[in-house]
Amino acid sequence: MFGLDAVPAKVQALRSKAKRLVARGWLADRQPGRFTLAQGAAGQGGAS
Repeated sequence: MFGLDAVPAKVQALRSKAKRLVARGWLADRQPGRFTLAQGAAGQGGAS
């Protein structure tokens, strides 16, 4: 989905980045390994 090879190193790097975004409030981790945009987070130019 992200255009990366499905090798463990690439998957772990992406998961690590997603976890940091969860900690910062940009993403939500509602189910283990399933990340979504956090409520109230807006994209570029969007209102929250």
